[in-house]
Amino acid sequence: MNHRERLTALLHLYPAAHLPEDVAFSDDGTGPVLTHWGLPGEPPTEAQLLAALPGAQALAAARQDLRDTQDMLDERYRLYNRAGATGNLVAQTEIRVEIDDLLTYMKELRDAPNPA
Repeated sequence: MNHRERLTALLHLYPAAHLPEDVAFSDDGTGPVLTHWGLPGEPPTEAQLLAALPGAQALAAARQDLRDTQDMLDERYRLYNRAGATGNLVAQTEIRVEIDDLLTYMKELRDAPNPA
């Protein structure tokens, strides 16, 4: 498990953790090593992190999809406003359809069961 995967799994198991205040790693060339654990209880084992990784990655992918869709929606709103300002009602109508489709997709993403 690489450092990024370890962090993804760790933050999935401990979503309120703050880095580096609560948890810190260092790398001496042999891979990341936990150097500070400031959370209650024992730190998770490598097996626990490995078990949490697929769910953490699925949740991270879903969140990224939502962010990407929001970026597309923001761009469509800019285009919609520009079309309205220039009086291009045909383009504005077409863009409104795209906006509605993106809003529907975002609702589906938000309403989907938690992949983790």
